[in-house]
Amino acid sequence: MLAYGRSFRQAQAPQLSHWDAKSFHIQATVQRYGPLHIRVDGQKGKVDMSLQGRKVSKRQEIFEHVSLIVDAPQGVRLIDGSPGERRKWLDRLVIASQTASYAHYQSYLRALMQRGRLLRHHGSSNELESWEQQIVEYGLILNEKRTVILEKLNHQLVLEKDWLDLPFQLEMMGQPFENKEEWLVWLATKREEHRRLGRITQGPHCDRLKISYSGREIRVCGSRGQQKISGIVLRLAECAVLQEAKRMMPILLLDDCLESLDHTRALRLMERLSTHQGQVLMTAPGDVAQDIRKDTQHLSLNEL
Repeated sequence: MLAYGRSFRQAQAPQLSHWDAKSFHIQATVQRYGPLHIRVDGQKGKVDMSLQGRKVSKRQEIFEHVSLIVDAPQGVRLIDGSPGERRKWLDRLVIASQTASYAHYQSYLRALMQRGRLLRHHGSSNELESWEQQIVEYGLILNEKRTVILEKLNHQLVLEKDWLDLPFQLEMMGQPFENKEEWLVWLATKREEHRRLGRITQGPHCDRLKISYSGREIRVCGSRGQQKISGIVLRLAECAVLQEAKRMMPILLLDDCLESLDHTRALRLMERLSTHQGQVLMTAPGDVAQDIRKDTQHLSLNEL
């Protein structure tokens, strides 16, 4: 709430206050080059955010100062979610680490929309070619930027493999075009099919992010515990990528972080998190947390 003005649980503002309360207030002080005072005030479905005692008109003003990563059952399901969820997660990371990418994404989506509108209204070939040129131009830029981030993420995953029983890697699937000309020819030959379907069937907006171990996707070959650990490892890799880009280590929030983990995997996770350079806030069921805590006293963790 303090970073984004909304909950990762996707709850509406009125649902976050007590039953008979008319409003709620959250405030915190974050240390970054000195204290940052952040406050959230919510009432009647409206949320106001303040930074250093001054109301902000755009939430972006807050999360530019507070880098945050959340892993929660109610949040993005990286391992067992839909391909679209994983693709959006990667694209958000691309934009967060390379802010100029946002304009390229907007231009690519606009070109897709305009070409689709022209196809529905039987636009001329010259008009279609103009938008297809933009689709290819911005699509190639997005592919390049995704490749850079995937290489960085995979590098971090290699560093994590020693404590994982399923070391894995990321790969983007679905882009078959070798060059600009081939892509343009394909778009030109598929116009009637795309008009009938109402969408373009290949491109960055359709690509699939594959998370695999030895060629097999973890969502298929991994147990629930292995999938849970893999999701957290992806968050740790995301932290490293954002730290390099922003020169600021994100705060890592792990909700129900020991879900589906046996005792051995839970201990491995605690040992790994104890060496993490950033701040980690986690929750876990009381009985499970107490059992693990007894075996992790040497890690100097205050609370689980």
